[in-house]
Amino acid sequence: MPETQNEPQIEAPGLEPSLWVERHGSVMFGYARLRLPSADMAEEAVQEALVAAWRSRDSFAGRSSERTWLIGILRYKILDALRDRSRRFGSLYEDGDTGSDPYESTGSGIAPACAGGGDWWSDPDASSLRRMLREGLEDLPEPMRTALVLREIDGIPGKTVCEILGVTETNLWTMIHRAKSRLRRSISEKYGEPESEQG
Repeated sequence: MPETQNEPQIEAPGLEPSLWVERHGSVMFGYARLRLPSADMAEEAVQEALVAAWRSRDSFAGRSSERTWLIGILRYKILDALRDRSRRFGSLYEDGDTGSDPYESTGSGIAPACAGGGDWWSDPDASSLRRMLREGLEDLPEPMRTALVLREIDGIPGKTVCEILGVTETNLWTMIHRAKSRLRRSISEKYGEPESEQG
């Protein structure tokens, strides 16, 4: 009897490595591409994550979905890739190319629904917000986009992002401020200004 009870944990539902690329490949690539400076780096990170997942598939306990588990592995591969790139090429930040912007943002620069936190990213009602945000982020130059995504979306501590990107805290906060300003402007140009909240 104990063997039957343990079996469902070993054969976690949904863990089908032969279908990982088909089921999760495009989502994983999109996740990596938003955080890495090139499509080649994103593809390599996804491949490394899939290999690592394959090697550790027996440790999958089924406490999360297969996709969440794979993205968790991918996240570490992305951070490793950024650290490696920073070590090899020095800072990803160019003093002359901070994306200086004549339009200064007076707000946070991120759409109001994002500021409230919560599970808005997976909320089906927020799909248009996710699309707008993703398109705006794709328009940002590197390393500005990476800094904003790692710090503000992934919630990685500022000191860790500084280490990964090879920048000072002052440079990081400058990049994030300018990235938010550009993001707000990009979304406003494509979709119009959000209605101001009364209150």
